[in-house]
Amino acid sequence: MAGAQPVVLLRYRPGVAGEATRVVHVVLPLESGGTGAAGVALCGALLCLDQMETVTPGHGAPCNLCLVNHLNASAPPAPAEIPTMVLSADDARSDLGPLTAAVCYRGWGWPVTLRGEQVWLNLEPDTVALIMPVPLAGQVTKILNQRRCPPLALIHPETPEHQVLLAGERYGVALPWPPGIHRASGTLPLPPTKTARGPVTWVHPPEPDALRLCREVDVFGALRTALRGPPM
Repeated sequence: MAGAQPVVLLRYRPGVAGEATRVVHVVLPLESGGTGAAGVALCGALLCLDQMETVTPGHGAPCNLCLVNHLNASAPPAPAEIPTMVLSADDARSDLGPLTAAVCYRGWGWPVTLRGEQVWLNLEPDTVALIMPVPLAGQVTKILNQRRCPPLALIHPETPEHQVLLAGERYGVALPWPPGIHRASGTLPLPPTKTARGPVTWVHPPEPDALRLCREVDVFGALRTALRGPPM
């Protein structure tokens, strides 16, 4: 469509997923991230890029929710449409409505927008979303809490065996994340957003200052500590 934001069309490669789930997703342009990169479709689906293939327009069955959100994104809501108020962490519970949650996030200074009934966090230019296995994410979270750098941890229904850790203040250069750690780019759905496979939820109630207190380098340091294991 003329004037629409440039996008990438992706679907699972043959053999990775069943034909019924190989719909074509709409994804905003991605950073170059190698095999460890991840993308978030406009429907909220979390996609590991090493399992995806690029599709040209007109090929494959489209994801209807992606199309709807793409049309909505062509005329994004003005920031004034989300009132600025300071609410408590409990006000961002997953069982509250999207507008209430968006008001809470915006009051904390988080760069969020509403897409219909979905709340999205803009990861550019300074927020990092790292996808890692649940046991490892638990260890990293424990270490960060001990270091007074509480992270934000999400459960996404597309990846129930993983958690998404959020951090602010990207490091100045690309960090050597180990295999199995995926870094998302673009945007990320926040609770109480619902995807085709279920709602996005917080592991623990969010700390309002977490994006300031927990930096990318803090998560990297905690991950290195967790992978080394306890001293002999």
